[in-house]
Parts: sequence; structure tokens; C-alpha cells
Amino acid sequence: MKNITEGIADFNTLEQIIFASMCQQARQVMEEYLQIVDMMIMASRDTQEYRLVHTRARTIKTRMGEISCNRRYYKKKTGGYVFLLDEAMGITDDYGLVSENLAEEIVMACTEKSFRRAAASISRLTGQPLSPMCAWRVFQQYGEKLERQEERLGELERSGATGQLGNVESPVLFQEMDDVWLSMQKEERYKAGTPSTTGEKKAGKKPMHVAIAYTGWCQETDGRYATRDKTAYASFGGAKKFVRDFETLLCHRYDMDGVQRRVANGDGAGWISAAAADIDATFQLDPFHRSRAIMRAVSDKESREAIFGAIREKDVDKVLEITYGMIAKADDDASCEKIGKLYGYLHSNKDHLLTWQERGLELPMPPEGVVYRNLGVQEASNGDLIALRMKHRKGSWSTRGANHMAKALCFRHTIGLGPMMWALPEPQQAGAEPLGPLSVAKAPQRDGKGYDGAWLRAALPFEGAFVTNGRGAIRKLVSQRLTSDLNFI
Repeated sequence: MKNITEGIADFNTLEQIIFASMCQQARQVMEEYLQIVDMMIMASRDTQEYRLVHTRARTIKTRMGEISCNRRYYKKKTGGYVFLLDEAMGITDDYGLVSENLAEEIVMACTEKSFRRAAASISRLTGQPLSPMCAWRVFQQYGEKLERQEERLGELERSGATGQLGNVESPVLFQEMDDVWLSMQKEERYKAGTPSTTGEKKAGKKPMHVAIAYTGWCQETDGRYATRDKTAYASFGGAKKFVRDFETLLCHRYDMDGVQRRVANGDGAGWISAAAADIDATFQLDPFHRSRAIMRAVSDKESREAIFGAIREKDVDKVLEITYGMIAKADDDASCEKIGKLYGYLHSNKDHLLTWQERGLELPMPPEGVVYRNLGVQEASNGDLIALRMKHRKGSWSTRGANHMAKALCFRHTIGLGPMMWALPEPQQAGAEPLGPLSVAKAPQRDGKGYDGAWLRAALPFEGAFVTNGRGAIRKLVSQRLTSDLNFI
């Protein structure tokens, strides 16, 4: 047996060697392919419109590793310079020297683990060595692209076009909002002793607004219920801007013209109830926060049961009466203060104290397979969307970095990262349907004046030259086919 395997590495090492060898071959094929396409474009271009100037080298980091190519650049008749190869192949500078496919892998890895571990994971699983700083930089560039898309959605919203973008139909839309406190870098921290909206002191932290929306619940095969058509959004900043941005996102996702009733849920913070009023939603105090406030303030079991009993009877005045009466019966100043705060909390939310079910509100008939239940999934969503990646890891955030990460996490776990990068219509084209995700596969078959297929009549590459196996494969790939239709198998 040793004689047979002599000179052959163990399986794991053999796997790595073959993988590296195949990546090297793939890089070579890709480089030659790009050179061929560049030559074809040069031969078929409109020479009156594009004047050849020179070539310029470019290096791109891909899943297989770094590839280099010399692209020809042209001076346009109307002024300016252009790389026709980049236009035809959809090569952009959005991520610097990193291809879109590799950038997508980096972004996905960064939403799961630290930038250092994400870079190490990408380096192991691809042919491209990656540094933690490169992973961080690509992620920030992705976050900037998200912000530009949000700005475009805002432009469409102001032009009245977003109402025609959403395609998820539902007669009812449920919404929940909350704050998540994140550890911040020194220059952006709250000062020690700064109270939160709930009165707690959050030294070194800053609140991030988080909101979710969904159309109902569906029962899964294991009997549990899951929210349907969920959309999430998070960011720092003022409450009014946050609500406005979230509403714009909802118009991008849902057919808001078909929504007959909106139900909002929150912990009683002033900005949440104000937001519910602005969007004309039925607002209710979150049952979890309602119960937690009572349990923390009232230690006597009989008094607790009296308050909860009044809630079950749907008698808000009785709840306030019982709570107010407990203030005078308090044994000490600490208990009196706790119950007083509870009374203020319940009194300020007396119009929203009961859930929509406890009030007996009738909602429009749900679609088939959808049920309407009581709200209260925001706390669990905060953990899944934000806390698992951004809290309790001994790290701190800048406002810019936290915004990028939170938005990417929300989109990844709800609508997906791809739909947020869809091409959007111009404001004057309000009725246009949203295009598919931007990718190389969506590059137009003809781009600019002169792309009329003249290269189909030109000679194939390596005509009359010595043909290697790689060159022969490339000739078969490009033979009598549009470059945008080429596929690697």
C-alpha cells in the first residue's frame, strides 16, 4: 500500500493541490476570454464614434483569485473616455478591485461573523487570499450602495412612483417598532447616566431604531407559526426620518394601495406612538412590555392578579384605578416610586393598553393560508436581526458602520440582499416595472452605437495560430454567439 501511495499526499492535501490548480487554470481561461472579447469589441466598434487611444491594465479579485487583463480604452466623439469591455461585461468599480460575485460572498460572511473571521473563511473556501481590512472595506462599500438605493427610493417616493413598485398584496399590514442599544465608539457614546426612553441608564451606548412589517402568520409543518412576507429596517438618526425611510421601503415591498388596515405595536415610547399616528395605524401597547412593567413594579401577587384580571375584563379604567390605589398602600418610598412610574406608564398609554383582539376590532378577511394573531415578535426579531451579530461581542461601533451592518442584516434575513440592488425606474417613468438584480448576466447584448453584431463576420481568435487545448476551448465558446450569451459549464 505504501508503494502505491508513495509520492502522493494525503486526501486533504490532495484536495487543496487540485483546487489551487483548477483555480489557476480558471484564471488563465478567464484572462484569455476577456482579451478575446476586447479584441472583438475593437473590431466591431463604430470607429467614427470611438477612437482607440491605448490599453490599460486592470487586476480584479475573483473567487478563483486575481486575474489581470489589458483593456483598450477609447475617446468618445462627444467627449470623455470609456472602457468598452467594462461596459459590455458589466465590470464596475463599486467594490474597487473586487468582483461582484466575490463581494457578495464577503458581505454574506461579514453578516455572520467578525471581519477577521469572515476574511479567513473566504480565503479558505476560495482561491482568493483576503485580508480583514479588505473584507471591512468591501462591506462598507456595499453599505454605501444600500444608502444610494435608499436615496433613489426617496426620490421615487417624492415623485409618487413608489406606490407602483410593491408587489406583495395584503389587506392588512402589521408593524412593530423598538430600540436596540448598541455599544458605540468613544466619540459617539452617550455620557454616563444618560437615561433611555424607559428610564434606564445606558452609559456608553446609543439607541438604534428597528422596525418590522409583515402581512400575517402561516402555520408550518411542525405546528409553529411564522410571520409572512416580513420586512425589517434599522438605522440611527431621528425618529421622523427613520419612519419616513421605513415607509418608503414598505412602498418598495408592498402594494400599499391595497392595504385596508394597519396595526402597529410598540413598547410605549413616544416616538413609536407618534409614528403610528402619522401613518394612520391602530396602535397597541406591546403585551410583553405591558406585563413586564406590571411584574417589575408590583411584588404583591394579589395586586398583580387584580391588575391582570382587569385587563382580561378589558376594563382600562379599572386597571388605572387599581394601580392608583396601590400608591397610597405602598409600604415604603421605593415601592411608592415604582408603582407611581407604573401608573404613569399605563396612564400615558391608556388608549393603547388593550391589543386589537382585546378591543374586538374586526380585520379584513385574510388570504388563504394566512391567520391573524396577536402581535409581539419584535423582541425575538431584535435578537435574530441585530443582537446576534452586533451585541455582546466586546466590540463597539461607529454610527456609519453600525448603520451599514444593521441594514444588511435586516435585508438579508427578510427580503434578501439582492432585491435591494434592483435597478429602479427614473421618477418620470413611474409606471415602469422594477428590473431584475444587477449582474453580469444582465449586461445588454448591444451597448452603444456600433454594436450590431459585425464581429460575427470577423475571423475567430487564434485563426491560423498554434491551437492549444485552452485556445481550442475558447474558440468553441465564442463561435457564432453573442458574448453576453456565453456560459461556463
